[in-house]
Amino acid sequence: MDPSANTTLTPHEFSPSAQAVSEGLAIRLESCEISAWQDLYAAAPVAFAQAHGLGIERIETVVMTRCATIPFTHFNCVMNLGLTAPATQQQLAATLAQYRHNLIKSFTFYHVPFSKPRELPDWFRSSGFELTGGWDRIYRDHRALADCALPPGDDLEVETVTATTAREWASFIDTTYGLPTSPWLLALVGRPGWHHYILRQRRQCVAARSMYMHHDGMVWFGIDAPVPGVMAPSFDWDLRLCQAMVRDALALGAQCFVADIEAPSPQMETTAYRHFASLGFRGAYFRGHYRLG
Repeated sequence: MDPSANTTLTPHEFSPSAQAVSEGLAIRLESCEISAWQDLYAAAPVAFAQAHGLGIERIETVVMTRCATIPFTHFNCVMNLGLTAPATQQQLAATLAQYRHNLIKSFTFYHVPFSKPRELPDWFRSSGFELTGGWDRIYRDHRALADCALPPGDDLEVETVTATTAREWASFIDTTYGLPTSPWLLALVGRPGWHHYILRQRRQCVAARSMYMHHDGMVWFGIDAPVPGVMAPSFDWDLRLCQAMVRDALALGAQCFVADIEAPSPQMETTAYRHFASLGFRGAYFRGHYRLG
């Protein structure tokens, strides 16, 4: 992949059957995110986890998150059913039973083009789940970051989160989403593998993103606020954050990056795709979200 070769990504249909990577790479990309969430859940303070019914569990190879009090997609989802091995009706029934046991009424199954068996979406629908949307998964390798012309913004500055600014960062995220997660977020500041960034405009925090770097050099981008293209006025703020994150991660020895476009476009024609392409990212596949309730 030559980051400077193209500044647009190849259009694809808005369909969970479309993909542009191998099954092996898809498993690596999904596993990278799973590793990040496993570490994120492990970092949760005990009192916070107990108060919110927070936990991450496995049924054989299937990883599932849960949170009784916060109806956030990431916090109540089955992340990899049918990915590394074909799913079975018994696994599906077991995951449904586990959420019922924990009194979780609404949760999501992630589904990628390589999920098996092919009939898995039919199983979801027969269990009351519907495809409610999803995200375009994107990735880049470890090649050097090409020159990228940033949109005008002399009053904007990217800053890494430190112990001094941790509470401001956590409060900004909670205020943006109306969440009570500050104790959990604060536990991630200074935690090995985690790097957090804020974007300031005239000294005020206006955007944030984090990345988790696994020991194998895989890097996951997440904890973005506000959601680019959904809550943020434009994608320009996110470009500045992601450029700084790619630059810093490469300096730390990053081998592969995985991120998402949470406002996907069937023709991949929005500014988000052009911005990520300018940073060397390319499209991988559409990850569908099958949701109950």
